[in-house]
Amino acid sequence: MLLVLEAAARLARRARGKGKEAAEIVHYTEYDPILGWRKTPGARVVYHRREYTTEVAVNNHGLRDPERGYETPPATQRVLALGDSFIEGYTVPLAQTASQVLESSLTRAGCRAEVINGGTAGYSTDQELLFYETEGQLYGPRVVLLFFHYNDVVYNDRQDYFGAPKPEFEMGGGRLCIHRLPVRRPGSPLAPEPSAESVGESGSALVDWIRERLWYGAPGAYGFLAHLGLWRRMPEMATRLELRVYERRRVDPVEKAWAKTAAILAALGAETAARGARLLIVHVPSRLEIDDRSWRLSRRIYGWDEAAWDRGRVAQRLKDLGAQARIPVLDLSEPLRRAGEGWKEKPYFTYDGHWTALGHRIAAAEVQRFLAAHGWLAGCSTPLPSSAGATSRTRSRLSCAGDSHACVSPSPLPFRKRIGRASRGRRSRRSSPAPRSGRRP
Repeated sequence: MLLVLEAAARLARRARGKGKEAAEIVHYTEYDPILGWRKTPGARVVYHRREYTTEVAVNNHGLRDPERGYETPPATQRVLALGDSFIEGYTVPLAQTASQVLESSLTRAGCRAEVINGGTAGYSTDQELLFYETEGQLYGPRVVLLFFHYNDVVYNDRQDYFGAPKPEFEMGGGRLCIHRLPVRRPGSPLAPEPSAESVGESGSALVDWIRERLWYGAPGAYGFLAHLGLWRRMPEMATRLELRVYERRRVDPVEKAWAKTAAILAALGAETAARGARLLIVHVPSRLEIDDRSWRLSRRIYGWDEAAWDRGRVAQRLKDLGAQARIPVLDLSEPLRRAGEGWKEKPYFTYDGHWTALGHRIAAAEVQRFLAAHGWLAGCSTPLPSSAGATSRTRSRLSCAGDSHACVSPSPLPFRKRIGRASRGRRSRRSSPAPRSGRRP
């Protein structure tokens, strides 16, 4: 029987996809002098990972989105979603991404709207601000959704993302100034973010199968059996700086990054307001923020004392920044946590850490509920019933200091001229260019 189980485990391991080391992103991104990298128009790639197989197809404007022109269709309102890999959504088919689910749901509710997927894997908030300035605003969105993840904080204060050069803002006299445009060309392709939660492999596929499930699902049991000598103990790893945003005590580099993040958020609020759009910040919690087992596993791996670390710290600080800038913040933590309590479909993948189709549906439902409740889209203000995966108990937490979308002075940002200079020649690389509408940056 053990031989049969071992054979089955070996077959399953041979059939499963790879992890982040596959680095699919290098096959559909290219250098960009302003953003660091962008998706290549017309590119296609298949992600074949252990938990999913999906195709990423890039449209003629460099988005993972249906083909659309910049001109808004008649009697249609547009929503622009900014974010990183969670919004690009390479873990699910395009139709199951949060932006497409939201668009379909709005249409079914009788609201004629298009939701533009402006997400790009690896982007932080600074790149999303620049993307809005150079590309996103051309679509004429009435509403801009900024999806914010914990690692945005530290990478807003860095000039590279795992070796890939990116733009960086500097604070000059209390104002944002862009640093080093054009962004230098990378010496090597964009590398995948490393994963600290790795079990490793032994000589037995069956043993590895058992170890993996205990590692992620029951770390206490894994540690007990490791103590008995059945396999190696969980390593205690050094905490990367981006994870120290959860630390209760003051960490100077993290505080510096938060200060810059606050300025970037305020600048985006001013830019959207100046163009007559409204901005909503949507907090995308990491899995450890909403899942107790992931939190316990992270504490074991990194040696965190629970009294010194707070998994709700990022969400609270983001709400505080939103209140200061008078930008509403929609926190998805509670609805995602509630959804994760079930025994069936989970909102996050076990090994990958991104949203499953359920996670995308929950995000779309909560955003739609906010838009309806606040009347941000004309004719779409009818309160919504709870959707699949988002029951009446899964209402998101909203931090909203008034309903105004104004924040800082809407005067032109000091980096606009430098963006304009760096943009010259960038547009000529586009395939199948379409007529533009709206104001240029």
